[in-house]
Amino acid sequence: MVPISNGFPQKRTFIDIRNSILTSLASGQKTINQISSETKINWKTVERHLVYLIGKGWIREAFSSAYVRIFELTAFGKDYVRKKISKSVRISDDKIMRINGINDGR
Repeated sequence: MVPISNGFPQKRTFIDIRNSILTSLASGQKTINQISSETKINWKTVERHLVYLIGKGWIREAFSSAYVRIFELTAFGKDYVRKKISKSVRISDDKIMRINGINDGR
């Protein structure tokens, strides 16, 4: 949710944007477009922040092809979400596709 002051939307800080992305990924693997839709953040902005979050070791690219990239939280990312964002966030290991021949149970 974008805060509003004096009738105008306020810009989100980098921390707010990154926390929104991490919270989105807490429910399982997602593509850039899924994260963008859920967080209401432009896909290009999401992509740029994903690069930063990968560098921090909080997320990883679970799958990549010419058509789609899928991201998920790492163990460090899950720990960060629990400790710094919200203890009440439900963290899921839901997979949106099978990777390396391992069935996710769906």
